[in-house]
Amino acid sequence: MAKKKKTQQPVVKEALAARAPMSVTDRIVWVSLHLLVILVPIAMSNTSIWGGQGLPLTFDQFDIVKVFLQRAIMLVAVGAWAWGLLTKGGRVRFTKVEWLVLVFLGWVILTSVLSIHPATAVFGKYRRFEGLISFVNYMVVFFLALQVVDRPSRIRSLARSLVIGGVVVAFYGVLQFIGADPARWGSLPFETNRAFSTFGNPDLLGGYLIFPLAISLGLALSEEKVWARISYWFAFLLVAFCWLVAFVRGAWIGGAFALVLLVFAAVWAKSKMTAVDWSFGGAIAAIFGIVTVKSLASPSEVTNVLARLTSIFDFKAGSALTRFQIWEAAWGAIKARPITGWGADTFRLLFPKFKPLAYTQTAGYLSVADNVHNYPLQLATALGVPGLLMLYGLFIWGLVISAPRVFARGKGIERLTLAAFWAAAAGYLVHLFFGLSVTGSTVFLWLSMGVLLSPGATVKEVKAPSWGLYAAAVVLGLCVILSIANVRYIMADSFYLKGRVVDSGLQRVADVEKAIAYNPYNDMYRSELGLAWQDLFISSISQGTPADAAQRQEAQRYFDAAEEALTKAIDFVPTEYDNYVFLANLYNQGGYYLDINYVSKAVEIAKKGVEVEPFGPAIRVQLAFAYTNLGQYDDAVAAAQAAAEMDTNYLEAWAALGDASRLSGKFAEAKAAYERALVIQPGRSDLVQSLAAVEASMTSTGTATETAK
Repeated sequence: MAKKKKTQQPVVKEALAARAPMSVTDRIVWVSLHLLVILVPIAMSNTSIWGGQGLPLTFDQFDIVKVFLQRAIMLVAVGAWAWGLLTKGGRVRFTKVEWLVLVFLGWVILTSVLSIHPATAVFGKYRRFEGLISFVNYMVVFFLALQVVDRPSRIRSLARSLVIGGVVVAFYGVLQFIGADPARWGSLPFETNRAFSTFGNPDLLGGYLIFPLAISLGLALSEEKVWARISYWFAFLLVAFCWLVAFVRGAWIGGAFALVLLVFAAVWAKSKMTAVDWSFGGAIAAIFGIVTVKSLASPSEVTNVLARLTSIFDFKAGSALTRFQIWEAAWGAIKARPITGWGADTFRLLFPKFKPLAYTQTAGYLSVADNVHNYPLQLATALGVPGLLMLYGLFIWGLVISAPRVFARGKGIERLTLAAFWAAAAGYLVHLFFGLSVTGSTVFLWLSMGVLLSPGATVKEVKAPSWGLYAAAVVLGLCVILSIANVRYIMADSFYLKGRVVDSGLQRVADVEKAIAYNPYNDMYRSELGLAWQDLFISSISQGTPADAAQRQEAQRYFDAAEEALTKAIDFVPTEYDNYVFLANLYNQGGYYLDINYVSKAVEIAKKGVEVEPFGPAIRVQLAFAYTNLGQYDDAVAAAQAAAEMDTNYLEAWAALGDASRLSGKFAEAKAAYERALVIQPGRSDLVQSLAAVEASMTSTGTATETAK
């Protein structure tokens, strides 16, 4: 008897039929994610781009705005999601990776408590902001993406929005490259016509562009409609061009790695190339070739594509050399605290303690590294080796368990959008071996991990608890409170801008005091208050005469206020080197204008500054000034000589050495120091006069010697 033929059951693709439509609260979360990927990259506070003549809205025109927007959007999303789940129930999607996320969160909290400076570990260093709060925000983005990006159509929809944001950013970067930037920036700390777009720095822009670079190509290769495919190719062309003209080597490496992975995924899936693909591929290759050839005539090696590529392998010059010196400091910090680290985003505070002497000579006395330029080392210094292993274990685990779904043999274009997120995440991780992690970019790494894990997540139905309404009200109340705090955070920087740029005198002091009142955890605001009072002191004492008692009393009040503010700044963050330089300088000025006894305080605080940064030339120059004012010329010579040897291009060190040597009667040494200073800044009148006086003294001494004979 013949066996009955079994009927093949139809394969249910991704269980689409079983998925319910979005609730109102889920839709709020969904819209929030779209706003996140579009608005955060383009956010900045420079209003001149729209033709305005006013100042920016904040002093930090880039990172703090992106951080503010991320947190504002995610607070709305969290409030909506929690309200829906607690009042009506719903579905919670989860994977095993979230357990490691929770463990990592606990570890970041622990390291923040044990940090060298807990406030910095929680809020992050100014203009970096990757403290505990930002890690929590990353995790929220990851979790919410896991909840709602649960099907191919949604993955593709979110990818489109991400590319829209990337196209806007790239377009502005290209305008900068061709010299058509509509915004006013003043002097820039990098090469002219180098794209930095809405990120304020080519290095930060390059890291972000890896995401729209890979995802726009993934959309192009997986689009069936011809005109839509062409549109995505144009988007890829624009993003790729901006990626090139940012001239960021780490981003080139990471982006190229992402593109190779995506091409492999397309080949492995047996995706067919069309005439559109071949045409755009050839056009992009030609454009890249033209830009490369044209860049060969650039006077700067940074904007010369070939020179920039070859410099990747030159480890003994340029930024590569300073990177290795920074990594050396990071390694020293890791060895000192290998388990709990020093706290998230505190590298600037520990760098002075561990930086090698060679770094001061290479980078100059003003340079302070606030980032390791290598994310694994950055994490190890901040969170200890366990923190590094947890976070990278999380990323690697997520990539590994999502890889079978992404790299599916013979699936054609079906999985290429997901593969684009996978490639972008992997490429960005490669970039982080050479670049900086900032919240405006790294948030998309966490978003990508949520997107990658969502298709394979387990779904659990959750009923609304009887007390759900009360819990939801508490969550909403907390979100409102945090939103208000977030607004105060950005307002503080607006007042700081006014104090730094707009106002002067007592109004400047009032502005900075408001900044501190709105955000008391930013040490730079506290330092600025001391400097504002110091400027008032100098202005007041300069206007009066020695016999003007009233003016002198006013100057003394300003001096006392400056001393109090800078002392409090040091008490708040004892490892911030700059504050010791500021206070020592104030005491030296007080010794000159008010009371010579202040100079002894300058010596005391300068010695503490040397302990904080052993290879800091600026604090040694202040020490030399103080010793000179006290008549301890040999000590002054030693301090100034040490500063000049640390940074041979530090003008004030040579000037201080010349003064101390001249006053101690060492005219030959003084002459050599002044001559070196005039090489650095030819024609400086006070140095020319001092050199002439030394030469006259040498001539007079020589004549007297001859007469005696």
